[in-house]
Amino acid sequence: MMEPRRRTFLRIATLELCERFGFYGLQSVSVLYFVRTMGLSEQGAIMLWGAFSALMFGVPVLGGWLGDRILGARRTVAVALALLAIGYTGLASGMGGATGVSLVLAVLVCGGGIFKPNITSLLRHAFSGADDRLDIVFTIYYMSINIGATIAALAIPFLAVHIGWQASFGIAAAVLWAGFAVSLTLPATAPPPAGAPDRRLWLLLGAGIGAAFTLLHYPALARACIWVAAAAILLIWIMLYRRSKPAWRAGLKLSFALQSEAILFFLFNQQIATSLTGFARDHVAATIRLEGMDWALQPGQFQSLNNLWIVAFAPCLAALYYRAERKGRPISVPIRFLSGFVLLTGSFVLWRAAALAGAAGPVSPWWMVAGYALFSLGELLIAALGLAVIARYAPPDGVGRLMGCFSVLGGLASYLGSLVATDATRGPAGGLGAASIAGYAHLFGNLAALAALVALASALFIPFARKMDAHWRRALPPPPAANEPILETLP
Repeated sequence: MMEPRRRTFLRIATLELCERFGFYGLQSVSVLYFVRTMGLSEQGAIMLWGAFSALMFGVPVLGGWLGDRILGARRTVAVALALLAIGYTGLASGMGGATGVSLVLAVLVCGGGIFKPNITSLLRHAFSGADDRLDIVFTIYYMSINIGATIAALAIPFLAVHIGWQASFGIAAAVLWAGFAVSLTLPATAPPPAGAPDRRLWLLLGAGIGAAFTLLHYPALARACIWVAAAAILLIWIMLYRRSKPAWRAGLKLSFALQSEAILFFLFNQQIATSLTGFARDHVAATIRLEGMDWALQPGQFQSLNNLWIVAFAPCLAALYYRAERKGRPISVPIRFLSGFVLLTGSFVLWRAAALAGAAGPVSPWWMVAGYALFSLGELLIAALGLAVIARYAPPDGVGRLMGCFSVLGGLASYLGSLVATDATRGPAGGLGAASIAGYAHLFGNLAALAALVALASALFIPFARKMDAHWRRALPPPPAANEPILETLP
């Protein structure tokens, strides 16, 4: 890697770390913070986080357009970081009440939404036509995401208890302002779009913040928009399929089926910020014994286990993939989905057992450690496959639309995950005591059953997937020349 590119990469990775620090810091305390500052019930707080998550998935579709057509990726990233820094500064200033917090969250939605597509665009431009180390570049970049997430999930809950909500968010704001300063030092990696931005940009941002505020402040409207978006995406899928050439249709059908499995993962992933954190708060012992010492834990800090296990398992899984490729038996996408959902099933079976054991008193934190180990390994097998199947099977003129649809559907699944998580808060005793532990056991059991059903469907779908893949390949144009890459056959 050339020296200027190394410096550029380090700056981009730093920006990603800063953004993830803010997001995961807020996620680690979100439900408790909303309850205490907005006067919401726990159900209301969970659904607010669900709406926030859904919008975070949807806005990148517009953020990519903003970076491509109006500002360019570098300036869009700077604007995004400024919005994020302003948002966390708002939290640090103590803006309370439903209106104040909803406004701050709306600013964070717009900042985070336009940040994600453009930071990856910056990375792509910085290394376009460069050396052969892109796999190393993206591996280290992914690690920066997990480093920021881990630090935030450990630090913000601890700081919120010991120095207060406002001071802890003040630290997050300082991190984002530092990220904004770093973004101003980035070199131009691609020519900006023709024409200078004008007041339409500020009108667009203002309209985006206003729309996000309205959806966050009025939950019924948010629910209606979620279902309208789902119906619109289904219509886009149908139209794309009907307008595609016959040679691409078998691949599209296979892509739709595999994307549906990947999207379901977000429903389970939403439990990290909602039901799993609530369970840790109410029914898991607050200290863990490690190396002969007792370590105090805040409920939100258990979320860091997800990132820590990902960092631990990712190299092992990469080595497994490499060995399978060397032996000529690569692990196919359907097999990865099957294995991932089997592991998710195991994680929620463990957590259900922990909830049943919690009827006699707080359970050991090692239940959470073991459950997150299975969950995180399952996540590594599933998480990136939705985009991978789009890249493989979608027609070239439909990739962008399907990528955008996948992002929005991920937000829909996250919102449904929050809706599912509220089941644990319902019970004859108002979601407390024995009723709460029964609610968590019921919820985790249902999630285990759902994951098992998806795993079973994945297993039954494997022979059909192979046939559809073969049919798609037979319908494609003749194979490329010898010096062009050849697509790997689905085992």
